[in-house]
Amino acid sequence: MSGGKRRHFGRLLGAGLLALATLWNAAGAAAGERAPALPRLTIDPAQTTVSGISSGAYMAGQFQIAYSSLVRGAGLVAGGPYSCATATEAFGIPPWVVALERCMDVKPAAPDLGLLVRTAREAERSGDVDPLSNLAGARIYLFSGARDKTVKRPVVDRAADLYKALGVPPPAIAYVKHPRAAHAFITDGYGAACGFSPPPGEAGEFMNDCGYDQAGAILKHLLPGLRTPNAREASRPVQRFDQTPFIGDPSRSGMAASGYVYIPESCAAGRPCRLHIAFHGCRMAGSLIGDRFAVHAGFNRWADVNDLVVLYPQIDAAAKPLDNPRGCWDWFAYTGPDFAQKGGFQMKAVRRMIAAIAG
Repeated sequence: MSGGKRRHFGRLLGAGLLALATLWNAAGAAAGERAPALPRLTIDPAQTTVSGISSGAYMAGQFQIAYSSLVRGAGLVAGGPYSCATATEAFGIPPWVVALERCMDVKPAAPDLGLLVRTAREAERSGDVDPLSNLAGARIYLFSGARDKTVKRPVVDRAADLYKALGVPPPAIAYVKHPRAAHAFITDGYGAACGFSPPPGEAGEFMNDCGYDQAGAILKHLLPGLRTPNAREASRPVQRFDQTPFIGDPSRSGMAASGYVYIPESCAAGRPCRLHIAFHGCRMAGSLIGDRFAVHAGFNRWADVNDLVVLYPQIDAAAKPLDNPRGCWDWFAYTGPDFAQKGGFQMKAVRRMIAAIAG
């Protein structure tokens, strides 16, 4: 067999094994089989970075601000400013209404920067978030697609304004404005055509193949000096892990019984590694689309060559009595008023995951 054929066969074999592992993971989840425990690895928690798409972008932003002593950077894809849904002076309007109108559709106007700054400062004064002075050392990646009709560009603009107002140096903020992307996580080689979004009311991958490696762009900005992978695919499958030790009462937290994690061979063998947490968006939870975001977003191949563990926590779209059928992360107070603070149910759950995997 020639060298070219051997390489082609190796790629096919690797893809086949990855597909089999994915099917095995999905079968275990469908059967209600309890996932394995999240392993304890050699990870420095103070090197943690986060990212997310849509509601996951809001979650990434609020998690990074709440735990800024721990999280060194955040990537927000189609997401807006911290605690946007509560930064209002309008009396009696529920946060979910503010979220839908001002924080997505820019009605009647973009979020008010002064109110956003005041909301963050009040959370700092009460001790509900870490000192905002930590943001002077943060790195931020923002992304808005010109065809995004869900979270419109002025909302992402306001996120950039807020980070600057809270002390993030402008050179540390990368803001990518894509001319064709829709409301989606962007890839180089996977997903729907660039500019496509699933119809309202349908679950969907919300991944656009725009010839842009967004996962790599996020990681390279948040963690300068990373090696670029040669492989187009990750070397190992993602694994399910048991979220139940971390989430408390799922009827209060809205989180799923299991999540996903990608652990490179080097990290599994005990080498010191860093942690990146990637939050899915609405209609992208594992209970709706399986592990497709965790497998295909593009983070895992970067993890392979950079000693990076990637954690994919999951929301349960069917959690009752919470009204969250789209499986969104809480950025509009459906779990309670402290959703964007260290005391929030989902915030505490993810923080516990970091403590567990970092030992």
